[in-house]
Amino acid sequence: MITANFFHIKSTNGLFFYGLDYLRENIDLVRVILVRPSLAASVRELLPACRTVACSTSRYVKETVQASWRGDLLFTPTPHPLPGINRQWIVLHDAYPFEMGSRSGLKRNLLRLSLAMSYCRVGYINRSDAQPFVAGLGVSPQRMVFAPNRFPAPANRTARPALASALPVVGLLGTDSPKKNYERLFVAVRRAELQRQLSFRIYGHDTAYLRAVCGAFPDVSVELARSDNESLDAFMSQVEVIASVAEQEGFGRPIASALLAGMPVHLLDRPVFREFFSGGAQFHPDVDALARALPRSTAAEEPPSLYLAPADVIQAYADAVAEMRRLGGSESH
Repeated sequence: MITANFFHIKSTNGLFFYGLDYLRENIDLVRVILVRPSLAASVRELLPACRTVACSTSRYVKETVQASWRGDLLFTPTPHPLPGINRQWIVLHDAYPFEMGSRSGLKRNLLRLSLAMSYCRVGYINRSDAQPFVAGLGVSPQRMVFAPNRFPAPANRTARPALASALPVVGLLGTDSPKKNYERLFVAVRRAELQRQLSFRIYGHDTAYLRAVCGAFPDVSVELARSDNESLDAFMSQVEVIASVAEQEGFGRPIASALLAGMPVHLLDRPVFREFFSGGAQFHPDVDALARALPRSTAAEEPPSLYLAPADVIQAYADAVAEMRRLGGSESH
């Protein structure tokens, strides 16, 4: 059986939906889902057939110890291995938290130590950033598994009413951390004098990072679309183009959804984006070049080239699901 450990997820973000996808594929093996109280209602709504436990820290420790005694596979869709428990499957989405910030070195050392104190499986969601980082921590190839995101369905868009007075809207994705690099984008928008030609709509949560960025750029039109209140399809229906200036994304579910729907998407030319979105997105060498391309893209009449999800990634997702089912259905040993 599978005990799902969502305790380290703080919001309905990409990690949250990544974990839900893998649970849905193995729903008959899920014994319990451990979450923070703030996310319990969301999990119960999305996976009503599963038992969900809202955990305090003490309850979390109790539940994970019991899962280990039972011999459950502890599936943790975040990089938080528990020392001493071998029947675990953790997931590394990107190296950013362990390479940037004042506590990145401490986080990296704690992760390395925790990995050395258990023989858990380590899933990585991309081969260009996450896989080499995991290997650099000393994890053997036998413990590693390529466990990418499930490619989402194409965005289901409705026509946005044309308003003569409205500025073209650029969609931005996520508000969780400075890795989104919105301040660099808005500096480039200023440099190109595009403040009066574009507006921006950001899909995510109200965070301190987003508030700081908006406060620093009062001359740039920015609106938050709260992802807990507005569906991704509704958001996509309100924007003409999608852009990302992130340097270290792990994947980018909304980007994939936009490309599959035939929307124009502008990205920095980075290995992770190339791994998943070549053949559909428009790539730029730097943030300034990307910013200058946005007005042309919103006014373009020709649709972008047809994008197809990489077949090898789709197969890798199916293989990872099958491996989780095998481990979750096997007896502890």
